Amino acid sequence: MKLEEKDWVIPLVYLSAGIIWIGLSDALLFFISDELNFSQNIITTISQWKGFFYVFITSILLYYLIKRKTNLLLLVKNDFKRLFQDNPNPMYIYDIESKDILLANKAASDQYKYSLQELSQLNLNHLRPDSEKEKLKTHLGNLTEDFKDSGEWLHQDKNGKLFYVNIFSHITVYKGKACRIVNAINVNKKVMAELERENFEKALDKAALVSVTGIDGNIQEVNSEFCRVSGYAKNELIGQPIEILESGEHEPIFWKDMWQKIKAGEIWRADVKNKSKSGKYYWVDIVISPIKNHKGEIYKFMSISYDITEKKNLELNQQKLLDDFTDYAFQTSHELRGPLTSMMGFTLLFEKYEDPTFLIDKLKNTTAEMDKVIRKMNDNLSRIALELIQEKRDNQSSG
Repeated sequence: MKLEEKDWVIPLVYLSAGIIWIGLSDALLFFISDELNFSQNIITTISQWKGFFYVFITSILLYYLIKRKTNLLLLVKNDFKRLFQDNPNPMYIYDIESKDILLANKAASDQYKYSLQELSQLNLNHLRPDSEKEKLKTHLGNLTEDFKDSGEWLHQDKNGKLFYVNIFSHITVYKGKACRIVNAINVNKKVMAELERENFEKALDKAALVSVTGIDGNIQEVNSEFCRVSGYAKNELIGQPIEILESGEHEPIFWKDMWQKIKAGEIWRADVKNKSKSGKYYWVDIVISPIKNHKGEIYKFMSISYDITEKKNLELNQQKLLDDFTDYAFQTSHELRGPLTSMMGFTLLFEKYEDPTFLIDKLKNTTAEMDKVIRKMNDNLSRIALELIQEKRDNQSSG
């Protein structure tokens, strides 16, 4: 039963006891005096003591009832102190009509850097920066629910420092006024972490190909850069096996090693050649990291890749050039040296024979052989170089 429903108990008890005492005590006194034949003086004396006894008894009864009521009020006061004043979450009560703060707890004082007395002289606008005041006015104008989770708001303390709070409020009555009691939980670290994560994701989304696959290898999520490079739309990739991008460049043992490592919880990194939707090949430097749930079990994988097609092609072309230079050196030191030695020998024979017809024919054949070797050397040397020169010209013209 609520305390206000017991307010009639004390006067009712006092009234009942008085009626019973007045109605029974006099009748009992007259009955005893008739039976025992009391004198008038004795009756008067007993009547006086009867009044004193009534006052004494009712005083004790009233004391007991008032003390009980006081104890209940103390319990309510202690509950209020424990649930409001000593609450570790910042709380305050404001007047719905004036928006003035009527009461605040110690946690609110610590959070906003105002003393409790200073807080009781402020209104809701003092706790917000100017950018939030119009938003607050609109929100309070539409606030009709008894309980309301108002979400995250930007607040400021006495020194002008900004921070985010999550606002929960409930309608109440304080000092006879319609009020709302507010719980303003500081979530600044969480909000700033989320903003930092969002900024990181935006930066990563512009620079890298990001994908998430399930433990079964099916694609669950991709970013826009992944779609751009692969040529697939997002809805064409979601639910598909990651093998949809395979180019056939890598041996099965390559992929077997990858799955063994990531399923064992290791991070795997390699250069991978993929094939786009149009059939065009591209290279990525890919890092695959296992993602674990709250039980420590791997339930999906995240991959972050960087397009290295240009770099990879340059490396491959450099290797081809190196191979061609190796062939060139071999031909210079072996194939070209043979005809050259023959020519040097023919030079010596010219000095011994008067008729050079036979030697001239041999010299022609040797010269033709040398020309063939030199052409072969030039063809090998220019095979990749010409491609690179042409590619550079195309890039300059398109730029």
